[in-house]
Amino acid sequence: METEFDRAQVYVGNTSETYFIVGRLQLELLQQNGCTPDSHVLEIGCGCLVAGRPIMQFLDSERYVGLEPNTWLLDAVLEGLPDTGGLIREKLPVFLQNTDFDASAVGRRFDFVMSHSILSHAAAWQLPLFMKGVKKVLAPRGIAIASIRFYNEHNQLMGDSNDPEWVYPGVSYFAWETVQKVAAECELAVEWRKEYREFFTKGAPSHFHDWIRLSHQGVFPA
Repeated sequence: METEFDRAQVYVGNTSETYFIVGRLQLELLQQNGCTPDSHVLEIGCGCLVAGRPIMQFLDSERYVGLEPNTWLLDAVLEGLPDTGGLIREKLPVFLQNTDFDASAVGRRFDFVMSHSILSHAAAWQLPLFMKGVKKVLAPRGIAIASIRFYNEHNQLMGDSNDPEWVYPGVSYFAWETVQKVAAECELAVEWRKEYREFFTKGAPSHFHDWIRLSHQGVFPA
C-alpha cells in the first residue's frame, strides 16, 4: 500500500535510492564550497528533506533552517523515516512555511543557501523574488547555490519560457542573460557553474539541472 512518504518522494521526483543519492550530492556541493559543521545553512524548498537530512547530520545543532510551504512533505518524512524525529530533536532546525523565499523571520545571516529544483519550476516573476530573498539573509561572504534550467534534457539551450505561474510537475526555463540582469538588479554577483551539472548527473543521471552560484557583489569566494 502506498504511504504518504512514497507519495512525497514521487512528488519531489526522488524515489527509492535516488532520494538518498540526491541529498548526498547537495551536501557535497556545499562542502566543495567550504561548508563546515558550524556553518549556518538555509535550504529554500526543503521538501521531504532529501537534502535536509544529510545536511542536518553534517551540521552542528541550530545551524539548519528549511523553508517549505508544503508542510505535508515534512510530515511524510517524519512518518516514512522515523529516525528523522530524533535528528530534529538533536539538531534543533527551524522550519518556515512561506512562498516568497523569505527567511528573514529567523533573524540570522546564512553562510550558505541551497536550493534544488525550485527555480526550475519558477514563474518569471519569481526569479527576482527568489534573489531578493537570498540577498536579505546571505552573510557578508555567504554563498548561495541554486539549480535552474538553461538546457533541456537533450542539451538544447531553451531561453526564457516566461511562465506566468509556478510550473509543476513541468519545467520552466531561464536565459543566462536574464539571470545576470536580475542578479545585478538585486545587487548580487552570479556565476554559472557548468561543472556542477556534470558532477550532479554522474550520480543522478536523470537530474538535468544547471547550477548558479550567488554572492554579494565585490565578494569573490574561492
